[in-house]
Amino acid sequence: MTLKTKKIMIYIGALLVMLALFILSLTTGIVHIHESLWSLIGKNNVDATTVWQLRFPRALGAIIIGAGLGIAGSIAQGIFRNPLAEPTLIGLSSGATLGTIAVIATGVGTFATRTIVAAAVLGAALTALLVQWLAPARGFGFLLTGIALSSILTSVAGLLISMSAKPGIQSLSFWDFGSLSLLNNSTVGMIAPYIEVGIITAFFVARRLDIYSLGDHSAHYMGVNPRRLRLWAVLALAFLVGASVSAVGSIAFLGLLVPHIVRLMIGPAHRRMLSLSGLIGACVLLLADLLARTLFEPNEIPLGLLTSLLGAPALIVLLRLKRESWVSHD
Repeated sequence: MTLKTKKIMIYIGALLVMLALFILSLTTGIVHIHESLWSLIGKNNVDATTVWQLRFPRALGAIIIGAGLGIAGSIAQGIFRNPLAEPTLIGLSSGATLGTIAVIATGVGTFATRTIVAAAVLGAALTALLVQWLAPARGFGFLLTGIALSSILTSVAGLLISMSAKPGIQSLSFWDFGSLSLLNNSTVGMIAPYIEVGIITAFFVARRLDIYSLGDHSAHYMGVNPRRLRLWAVLALAFLVGASVSAVGSIAFLGLLVPHIVRLMIGPAHRRMLSLSGLIGACVLLLADLLARTLFEPNEIPLGLLTSLLGAPALIVLLRLKRESWVSHD
């Protein structure tokens, strides 16, 4: 089997797994479905309502958000040149959360509105820019600055929640650990265009990230403006992370784990990485959400806790198996 054939098989396999998990998400839950999915199309009974109004937006949202966070993780690690860079660790999720909570607490907007999504995107973008500005050096300087800034932003968000009586502001645990339980067809339709813009922007910068990985000076001499590239990457991260956090809160480890899995499978070239990161991210979030709502029925495990429990050991194993090369040779 040639390398190209192997990569095609990996893509097809990931797509089939995603479709299988999507169908399983529609048919699995507390309410047992007595009819086939096809027969429920156009109906208005309990089974149809359960599938199309409750489970369908949740499963579709898991695909869209999982793909967005998987791609965001690949972009973050590439632009910060750090294998541990991840939207949650470098503060972007906290910035998006604070932007969301600030708008709700001040009464400017309510949960699940376009104003909230815009505030989350702006919060994530400002946080990314602030991390780059404050970081004493590249590499782990970015990471440590992001962790510190994330802690500050989370504390401020907690204060706003504790002082606000506004309905729909949610608890701090919702924003910290994430949940797809509040997704509906309207919310998914609202955040999808933002994530789509983020994905398009990410692919726009992907090819230049391969050159950027050689260092600022080398990238500059090869025709890539590092400062401009970082701004485009921050814009992509803001749309991907901000839109996701505004609807489901912060989901840890997904953006950290997925790029490592993808590099082991197909290598570090960013253009191919992004597409497979989207597929793997969707699969991981679909599986995590399925487990979160079915393991201890009727109770639901916070999604972020489950992704951390699954992601941290898996990441340790992956890092032990192979040390990654962070420079693309494509």
